[in-house]
Amino acid sequence: MENQEMNVTPETESKNAETLKIQFSRKLARLFTSKSGKDMVAIKIPNEDPDDKNNWEEFVLPVTMVHCDHVGSKSLWAKLPADGTTTLSRSIKPTEENGEWSKKTRTVDNKALKSMVEAYKLKPKTQNVR
Repeated sequence: MENQEMNVTPETESKNAETLKIQFSRKLARLFTSKSGKDMVAIKIPNEDPDDKNNWEEFVLPVTMVHCDHVGSKSLWAKLPADGTTTLSRSIKPTEENGEWSKKTRTVDNKALKSMVEAYKLKPKTQNVR
């Protein structure tokens, strides 16, 4: 294949620069290896309603997209395209004793995903909790 030059115009350059930085706790991230052998990170999204006892939704990113600010940090972050979408999945518990687990999936835009993942920032901080 020949070397081809990319024509970068200010319009395409600005589209590439529009990203969202999503921050989340290390406790919500789980490393795993996909069936194809790639290292991935599953990130859980806590339910906004504390009374909601459903399983948490999660989304998956490649390990190369998830970063840590510095050693010992309790948070991770990832940059996603601002105009993109992400698929969320939730495990559904069987109603019968010997039933099979199922998955419910939905697609959300990345701006909505950011507000869902960072909903903890909106909650009031508790005082004197040990």
